[in-house]
Amino acid sequence: MNRKQSFIFKISKVCTLFLILWITIPAFGYVSSTHPRLLFNKVEEKEVKKLIKKDTLAGKLASFLKEKADSMVVLPQLTYDLNKYGNILYTSRAYVTRLGTLSLAYRLYGEQKYLDAVNKTLLWICGYKDWDPKHFLDTAEMTTAVAIAYDWLFDALPESTRQKVKKSIYKNAISIVLREYEKGGPGSWTKRETNWNVVCNTGMTLGALAVAEDYPKETATILENAARYMPNCLKHFAPDGVCYESLTYWGYTTSYLALYLKAVEQNGGDQAGIGQLPGISKTALYFKRTLTPSGQQFNFGNTTIGEALNTPSFFFFSKYYRLPEVAEWFRTEINQSIQGKKALHPLFFLTLPWFDAKSSTKTENIPPLEVYHNSINDLLVLNGNRKEKGSIFLVAKGGTPNQAHQQMDCGTFIIESDSVCWTEDLGADDYALPGFWDYKPGGDRWKYFRNNNFSHNTLNIDRQPQYANGKAFVCEENTHTAQPYARLDLSEVYKVQACKAFRKFTLVNDHTIEVEDKVELRNPSSTVFWTAATKADVTINGSVAQLQKDGKVFYFRILSPEGATFHTYPAYNTYPGEKPIKGITMLEIACPAQGSKAKITVEMSNKK
Repeated sequence: MNRKQSFIFKISKVCTLFLILWITIPAFGYVSSTHPRLLFNKVEEKEVKKLIKKDTLAGKLASFLKEKADSMVVLPQLTYDLNKYGNILYTSRAYVTRLGTLSLAYRLYGEQKYLDAVNKTLLWICGYKDWDPKHFLDTAEMTTAVAIAYDWLFDALPESTRQKVKKSIYKNAISIVLREYEKGGPGSWTKRETNWNVVCNTGMTLGALAVAEDYPKETATILENAARYMPNCLKHFAPDGVCYESLTYWGYTTSYLALYLKAVEQNGGDQAGIGQLPGISKTALYFKRTLTPSGQQFNFGNTTIGEALNTPSFFFFSKYYRLPEVAEWFRTEINQSIQGKKALHPLFFLTLPWFDAKSSTKTENIPPLEVYHNSINDLLVLNGNRKEKGSIFLVAKGGTPNQAHQQMDCGTFIIESDSVCWTEDLGADDYALPGFWDYKPGGDRWKYFRNNNFSHNTLNIDRQPQYANGKAFVCEENTHTAQPYARLDLSEVYKVQACKAFRKFTLVNDHTIEVEDKVELRNPSSTVFWTAATKADVTINGSVAQLQKDGKVFYFRILSPEGATFHTYPAYNTYPGEKPIKGITMLEIACPAQGSKAKITVEMSNKK
């Protein structure tokens, strides 16, 4: 073959490659022929470099991330060691942060030390025996880490590294997921209805797009199947944006959903309309509006207390759905994160590439009652006028205990005034506890204090747990009244002991909320117990409980039944291995049945 023929042959190979890309992927959009094509392209890179110079917070964020990158340059590599849960998820997650932050630093500052650190890390990871496919979340997150670094620094990495990386992505991720799409059943991690679906399909999408020029047909198959199966999970965000799996998994799911939407947006668009599924456009605002005025989270279900939720998905959603109020709020979160007041999300490095400097031109209108409906976890929010000093706030929930990451917390609530949260949710216990995932009625999951209704701000009847297969939901809501209210139907979760059970929350005024429970019991000798958990110091005076915390005072008053009194006891662990419980006092009211009926009404107010 002469030089002319050789040149023609090379040109024909390139043309064939691009033709394959055009032919096999157009149903889900054209994949960019150049790198970087994932999450942060060259045009955006130029814009961010300008933003750093003109926006004070963006500049501080850039300096903060550079400092993080500098500290990561010298970190030792992590060995392939299974943790106590039998996986390497935290190793994968650590590399998402490390490779993302170092790669960003190299793109913004061009210092060789960042490139060298990325190259060394990629070679190390690609030297692992696998990326733990038996716990595919580990594979998905490791693929995310490697794909971002490979794509972002494609032109700077040595050819030998690129060859090793793309082969590793194929061996450890693409080849496995292709078999899973073909042979996996409804419970497969590619198809199930939990966070695994979105995280795993997103990781595979990123990995495939990163190496699309080498594996075009495989990329097309992954794009097609990810778009087909992700609605299995995301349908549960309808209609109002609630993720039923708790705030920890809201953060996990929406973070990877944002990665997916951004990646496909830059490579032909969201052809399958994933971003337009019901509830997705509302989910960032839902999260913001269910925080207390002081920023406390409602830690229902398996929420990890202290979990880093400063995910860059807030900036993605604020831009994608034009929600400047979300961007404005999230910038305050970014500022606190820079000051070291909050733990950092593994994807925190993307807050700079996705930075949204927009602010709302309108004053946010916060209604006194909001209800967020969901097929599994209805939530309701009562807001006193936030212009009033000491105004009150409450968020409460329904629920279905036997669903993923749920607890027996149907009817529970947290209430805040004067920037003090007066009731608590204890969050998740240790996932390694024996029987922790046994959700059936009478299952071992329910013997653990944090998982059953004895630890929550709700009811128990005759010291019995809620019925795990039951469902509680908002059955009535009224905003067209001077005292807006919402009612939860709890009948199914107390079906063993009661024919009917309802809990009503009423905003009496800007400083007072009333919770009313009505129960029709099966046994006229039953007793209904009303409980609430608090970190405050509690003083009992018969039917009045005075709570003191941080120099503030709050009151719980029993309005009915007549003669009922509060008593207290410390929250306590019931089995070895449970996470310690410290400083939690349980308030309790005992209400014996009166003619097979029980009614408990409690007023909660910061007014004496």
